Amino acid sequence: MTVTHEPGYVEIKAVNETEEYLAELDPSEIAKWTTDQVCTQFLDRINFSYLTENFNVNNISGRVLLMIEERNLVEMGVTVIGDRLMIMSFLKLLKKRKLEADRTKTLWSGQTPAPGLQYSEDCGECCAKICCPCCMTRKNWRVTGQGIFYKTVPPCSWFTTVKQEYIDFRFVKDLELNTSRQMGCCCTAHELILYAEQQSGDAKNNPESNMEYPLLHPEAPEAEKIIRSAWGSARLVAD
Repeated sequence: MTVTHEPGYVEIKAVNETEEYLAELDPSEIAKWTTDQVCTQFLDRINFSYLTENFNVNNISGRVLLMIEERNLVEMGVTVIGDRLMIMSFLKLLKKRKLEADRTKTLWSGQTPAPGLQYSEDCGECCAKICCPCCMTRKNWRVTGQGIFYKTVPPCSWFTTVKQEYIDFRFVKDLELNTSRQMGCCCTAHELILYAEQQSGDAKNNPESNMEYPLLHPEAPEAEKIIRSAWGSARLVAD
């Protein structure tokens, strides 16, 4: 049996359960919700099903739901202040989850050394990459909205641990994209160099402490555009 409450009613004992439910939702799936799904998966679950008609009339899809502000609820006819505040508190959880998902989403990924003779020191290394890639030290790169992760994987015959490092965009100083001709001008190689401060208190503001992170990869030009965009967005958030 479906129970519809009057405006202003809040089932306090269900608030914690509701917050847990919202925290587990996938923001990318919420954005795909239809208006009916918003009503069943959001309004009903937060115990505000009496507003179903208001949401239907205003065509509140999942994508729109994540953009709603309190003034929009007023325009939609949600007159009870307490209800607006409760709805906004639940929406704040969804928006926080979306922000976290956007920051951790993989924007670009790649591995070095990359395939191709132009990305090899010599013919021997090129053959090794083809015949026995696990015999080489590899770096797996992953660019997110927060920064750049790169994992150094040693050769399979080495009894050493995998090393993972992180370059926070707050410490990135500059990017430099270089293109060179290799093998008698027959092949083009792309290299992106990231300049960043060492992420420690002692190294801060010391120019000599800046580190260089070379990314020699055929997709370096694409990675450079993605990193510049994410770096710029991260700086705006920090400011």
